[in-house]
Amino acid sequence: MMLNNRWSNRKKRRGSVAIELALTGPLLLLLLVGAADFARVFYHAVTLANAAGTGAFYGAQNNIYSGEFAQMQQAAQTDAKDLGTITAVAGRYCDCPSGTKVDCVTGSCPNYGAPRVYVSTQTKESFSPLVGWTGIPNPVTTGRTAYVRVQ
Repeated sequence: MMLNNRWSNRKKRRGSVAIELALTGPLLLLLLVGAADFARVFYHAVTLANAAGTGAFYGAQNNIYSGEFAQMQQAAQTDAKDLGTITAVAGRYCDCPSGTKVDCVTGSCPNYGAPRVYVSTQTKESFSPLVGWTGIPNPVTTGRTAYVRVQ
């Protein structure tokens, strides 16, 4: 009699475990997919930031390289080749210590001399999540910009 009672309790527990798994399984799967999507978008953002920095560092080597926008863009795109196709836009600007923007070729700063030269590279990508999440557009445009002063 006692053996029969143990077997009955074991069957009841098995049934309750199956029901609990059936109820929590979809929630656990949703959390797993959400974590994977978050990890993917974080990876893409870090890679885009590194690519923007690579393009800007290429242009910041000296004044000659600061005007080679195509090479700066190519350096950024090459650095982010793991992501597929990204867009990169490079630029240069000059300013004085007072904050006034001046022309990089003909500009000068009163009481300072030649203006400070900066380069920038902006990278963008269209990111598609694994699942269409409510309230989040699909695809999402992600991007980063890096600014570096020319040596």
